[in-house]
Amino acid sequence: MRVRTAAAALLLTLTAPPQAAEAATTACKPVRANVAMTSGGLSDQRVAGTLCLPRGRAATVQLLIPGGFYGQAYWQARGDRRQPSYVETMTAAGYATLAIDRLGTGASTHPPSTRFRQDTHQIVLRQLIKQLREGRLGGGRFTKVVLVGHSLGSTLARTLAAAHPAEIDGVILTGESSAPNQSAFEQMGAQIYRAADDPRFAKQGLDDGYLTTRPGMRATWFYHRPNAAPHVIAADEATKTTDVFPADDSYTPPSINKNIQVPVLIVTGEHDRLLIPARSSAALRAQEAPFYGPRAQLEAIMVPGTGHVLNAHRTASGWFSKARDWADRRVGGAAR
Repeated sequence: MRVRTAAAALLLTLTAPPQAAEAATTACKPVRANVAMTSGGLSDQRVAGTLCLPRGRAATVQLLIPGGFYGQAYWQARGDRRQPSYVETMTAAGYATLAIDRLGTGASTHPPSTRFRQDTHQIVLRQLIKQLREGRLGGGRFTKVVLVGHSLGSTLARTLAAAHPAEIDGVILTGESSAPNQSAFEQMGAQIYRAADDPRFAKQGLDDGYLTTRPGMRATWFYHRPNAAPHVIAADEATKTTDVFPADDSYTPPSINKNIQVPVLIVTGEHDRLLIPARSSAALRAQEAPFYGPRAQLEAIMVPGTGHVLNAHRTASGWFSKARDWADRRVGGAAR
């Protein structure tokens, strides 16, 4: 019980609004959306999320997709407790947000891992987009949907935007680029093991397809420690999730990005060990530009002094502000 209490306190430190006035402008509520794992399949699974609405009527909602072994809490993390989280930044600017736990993670349902297919997450995301546009998740009907991903969530976002460009109005890709560090991914793989072998998940009855990170791994691989507070790293470790990676799944090549027909913003950290680094925002844009067409109106931000989990570093508020400006210029639809 003492361990659980400490973990809850650490998470509260990360997610509590920095000031009461800001909290008063936002209304957040839990969401549980019924979804199917295959096209036309039975909607027998549930995605858990949190829908946050700004004061006023927002036409645009940002669908926030976490990376591997992360859940919706990632989007409420504050690397600097004096600064707002990503969700707080966007709702204060007039945008609605829906942060989710992907299937197999967090508070969402955990179906047998053998039921996951290569396109399961994309199919689920399309259902959520449809439900948001139809007003079935609260907050009324949203006319514009922006996909915001981190790491694996970014891969899913651009894959969906390329395959179904008419369903998306903008894309923000963080912690992912066209230049993954393959050797780093192979090394990191040794720090991932069966969730059933982790004391936190051992009693949940998860099959061998469910994985999680070994204790202490996140601090080494996901952070640039000079710009990360120890209590934030500890809270990250205390709130890790399980995940499923289908056997037939693979990294989606950047060649598909030419099919994306909406504005794109790419954000990476200078010290992201999982990517081959670009040393400036201009260099990052030059690296990524050949993979996108003119309708992407590509913009890029390289965040100095930052590792893989950008939201949990002290530098986060800087790129949050730039992303808010990008949303205003490229997408619009914020409540005023």
